[in-house]
Amino acid sequence: MNRMTHLHRAARRVTLAASVVFMTTCIATTGVQAAELQLRAASFAPLDTTWGKPFQMFVDHVNEIGKGVLQIRAVGPEAIPATEQPNAVRSGLVDMISTPPGMYKSAMVEANAQDLSNMTLAEQRASGGYDALNAILKKRLNAQALTTFGTSVPFHIFLTKDNIKSEADLRGLRVRSQPIFSPLFESLGMSQSMIPIPEVYTALERGVVQGFGFAAWGLDDLGWDKLTKVRIDPGFYSVVVNVLINSNRLAKLTPEQRKVLDDSVIWFENMLLTYTKEVTEHNRAKQAAAGIKSVDFGPEFAKKARDLYWKELERLSPQNIPALRAKLDK
Repeated sequence: MNRMTHLHRAARRVTLAASVVFMTTCIATTGVQAAELQLRAASFAPLDTTWGKPFQMFVDHVNEIGKGVLQIRAVGPEAIPATEQPNAVRSGLVDMISTPPGMYKSAMVEANAQDLSNMTLAEQRASGGYDALNAILKKRLNAQALTTFGTSVPFHIFLTKDNIKSEADLRGLRVRSQPIFSPLFESLGMSQSMIPIPEVYTALERGVVQGFGFAAWGLDDLGWDKLTKVRIDPGFYSVVVNVLINSNRLAKLTPEQRKVLDDSVIWFENMLLTYTKEVTEHNRAKQAAAGIKSVDFGPEFAKKARDLYWKELERLSPQNIPALRAKLDK
């Protein structure tokens, strides 16, 4: 079975509950404000959690300035599972999703190049890197990225062991991982387990794993901070959550509707400059209060992580990654 066939079939498996939610929404909207377009959106994270809130803020702003013109109705993974959302936006079942590149890596392996970028979002746009990623996205997923959040928020290795002083102390530890971490974790001699997120707390509690790779934000959402003793610094890579819109839907927007989205993107990205810094500082403070101590491996640690995964991506996509790296790596 080829990849596109798999995507088409997977799209058909999107839950009936999601279809009912959106059909009900459309029926309720029709006849009330016929001129107002309502976009159907889904978030990979619950909208009231750390990684759902930024998208909810974007949605709220669109709905505020777009009254009578454009509105967004957003649901979380309880309506459409996060793993099925990329297929849903590709098929047009939903118009928009908020999701990290890892969720659609099977369709676009090059997407993780954005996680490795050491540029700000503004720099990615100016270099042409953002447009280059969007050109591939349009072909592979029938979607385009409107905006991105999480940029400059790093990933870290978090551990339940408090006797870590150097990279050598990581060898032999078993940690919860995901594909983007594999080259680094393998180079450090760690054993990896791809445990689903809902099962990680119990795995940590029982010592099945002694740590995990995760973003600098959101440990407290999952309760993992209660079992964590060490955060390895510096962080590596950059968190990326893209707001994708179905290409067909985007092309059909009127100039007035498109302006609402464009103005909201400008507002959102300006707001993120302060918001991201404040939330990062807040999460660091909460981790310190939970007793999580920092162990610094030095600046070369982050560079090694990036170089290892750039090499892996070039192996997977030799035709696209060198050009993308030239635009996304400074």
